[in-house]
Amino acid sequence: MQSLLNDPAYGHKLRQAYGEVSRVSSRLWLDLWPGDSVPRDTPQSRIMLGAVPEEEVRIPAVSETTDVKADDLVVVIDTAGSSHAAYDILGVLTGREVMGLDHVTLKVARVVSTAAKTISVVTVPTPADGWECDLTNFADRAYDSVPTTLTLKTKTRRIGRLGTVEELRQRIREHALFDEWKQEYENAKDVQRGAQEAALKQQADEARRQEALLKIGHIVNQALGFDLFCLNTQGQVVFSYYNHFLQDAANLRVHMAGLHALGKFTDDEYDLVRDQLAIAGLLPARQ
Repeated sequence: MQSLLNDPAYGHKLRQAYGEVSRVSSRLWLDLWPGDSVPRDTPQSRIMLGAVPEEEVRIPAVSETTDVKADDLVVVIDTAGSSHAAYDILGVLTGREVMGLDHVTLKVARVVSTAAKTISVVTVPTPADGWECDLTNFADRAYDSVPTTLTLKTKTRRIGRLGTVEELRQRIREHALFDEWKQEYENAKDVQRGAQEAALKQQADEARRQEALLKIGHIVNQALGFDLFCLNTQGQVVFSYYNHFLQDAANLRVHMAGLHALGKFTDDEYDLVRDQLAIAGLLPARQ
């Protein structure tokens, strides 16, 4: 897919489509989490002033494995090396602030199982990971083939419960931006599919072109007395960089006809050369 993004024929359209999905999904995603309009200072000031957000706008911390069960969603935050390590991130920030954090390792995971002191989870894609996050079937796909086992109580890790998979999907479906996201997502899929089909056709056309030139390269080079066609470093047959005159279709057609008239090609070779050059797109097809 990266090669398509870099392709001048498809790249701009793909980036534009992906960007629209990301724009809507990012807004929707952050809006799912509780927040408030109370102006607040730094987390440290909140603690000193006792001005932390109310419990209903915070993400509940998972302090015991009994706080979650299979198919719950959790946010796993590692504050190592960041300024957020100095305080209880889930107790001081609103849910929306937590889910929009930078400079921390934050991932959303689906609980697979629990034990006495650990939980096993698989990480799931979110809109922060890219446009391909399917909000309709959120958490169906996981990055991990094998669950990760997490110990709840560490110095830098915080785990918060986000609800069940189905609860979050329902909130997504009921959000005012969901229909807009779905339209942009389906459009991006269509654009991607069209680009992939066009790229496959282009590859097939180039394969036919290469096959045609391989059939006649030696015959033409031998008739000319120099290499009009040669192999590049990728093993593809290309025009010699030094003969721009014959890269023009009209000049090439007249030159091939002249070689035939001089007896450099047999009739069969001439027919083969013209047919294969037409397949390669270098000459018009014979009438």
